[in-house]
Amino acid sequence: MRTPTERFEPKPGLVVAGKYRVERVIGEGGMGVVVAATHLELDQHVAIKFLLPEAMRHAVVVERFLREAKVAARVKSEHVARVTDVGKVDPGGIPFIVMEYLEGSDLGAMLDSGGRLPLDEASEIGLQACEALAEVHAAGIVHRDLKPSNLFVTRRADGSPCVKLLDFGISKFTVDPDEAGADPALTATATIMGSPSYMSPEQLRSTKEVDGRTDVWALGAVLYEAMTGKPAFRGETVPQVCFMIGSEDPAPPSTLRGDIPVDVERAILSCLDKKAETRATLVDLARALATVAPPRARASLERLEALVGAPPSTAKEASSPVLQRRAIETARTQASWGDDPKRKRGGGGPLVFLAVVAAGIFGVGVYTGKIDVRSMRGPVKSAASAVGSVVASATAAVESALPSTLPMPTFEPTPEPSASEATDDEDDVPADSASASAGGSAAAPPRYAMPARQHGAPRPKHHVNKTVHRKHY
Repeated sequence: MRTPTERFEPKPGLVVAGKYRVERVIGEGGMGVVVAATHLELDQHVAIKFLLPEAMRHAVVVERFLREAKVAARVKSEHVARVTDVGKVDPGGIPFIVMEYLEGSDLGAMLDSGGRLPLDEASEIGLQACEALAEVHAAGIVHRDLKPSNLFVTRRADGSPCVKLLDFGISKFTVDPDEAGADPALTATATIMGSPSYMSPEQLRSTKEVDGRTDVWALGAVLYEAMTGKPAFRGETVPQVCFMIGSEDPAPPSTLRGDIPVDVERAILSCLDKKAETRATLVDLARALATVAPPRARASLERLEALVGAPPSTAKEASSPVLQRRAIETARTQASWGDDPKRKRGGGGPLVFLAVVAAGIFGVGVYTGKIDVRSMRGPVKSAASAVGSVVASATAAVESALPSTLPMPTFEPTPEPSASEATDDEDDVPADSASASAGGSAAAPPRYAMPARQHGAPRPKHHVNKTVHRKHY
């Protein structure tokens, strides 16, 4: 029987649990080893992760290993590696997890080998990571160990990237009360608690008292490094990194890479907000990334919005500001200029220039005697006569189009009142005017009908005790 400290080496050809044949080792760490294997009955490629015997001495490590399998099986997502089986290797009782076989590379290896990623590729990977975290959070789980090496990038049949979220060993359940007491992250070992460079300030203070917003911080740190090639917080020692995370702000990504859009930079820095209450959400980050990612990546944003119940985004598919400005100018050119108060009336400049040149040539010709003005009197007179005829014809056409008469104010005299009407009107006549009429000193001037006052015209002034000569407006 193998002792707990004996080295376990899954050699090619080893049959595990009577149905998995080991093909080769594809990765090894301090606590486990991962091999490529084949399911003998299904002839299917799988990956098997073994926990090393030396790690089995720590009960919390064993608990993590089993939790990873349990959480991964609980989340049904395209962006979480599927777990299909678990078991133990005899003799020794070494636990193992059987997962789907992935071809590709993790983001950490991509950054180590090639440096920072193109903006559209980094944005698409970030969008899928946002979707993966949203699905994990919806299942009541906080990852707590998000870093570049835990984002595995594989390829679909069409060549587009597909992100797989790995390693749920120190994840936290947030919805099952029965899981509250079994938290494998409560340990003094720094490597077990997580990766300090990607841990939020609240996680550094208390690993247990965190929620999904700590994963948002970690994703912001991952995207910062993916787009700039530099960690957001870089120190010589772990305590120095922890101090920087708790007290210093990272340099703006645009200082390390000038072509990062403003909205993307703002979203990443908001993810790294030290206050969880004012930190960006996964939807905020995804909407900013969607403006840079390829159009095919917008499906991730739409699924994320539907999952969290956010209203659909009105942002257009990925387009650069330069292309947006060109599209706006094209639309303005094709549209009518009549409603644009700032339009420029073009086309007159060339005509004015030609007229000036023609006038200059004519003046030089007259001055040098090459053009005889007197000989041009006849043609000029004929041309003037023709122009006059054209103007007269145009005038006649305009007059014929107008109405023959225009409405004008009427000034018809009012008929003389009868004796009875005069008697009735005496009550309305001032005293002085009545006595003057009775004395017969002068005949009353004829009264005219006052036309209706036009809108906006001033009111006529009324004078009492004297004859008023009204002006008609």
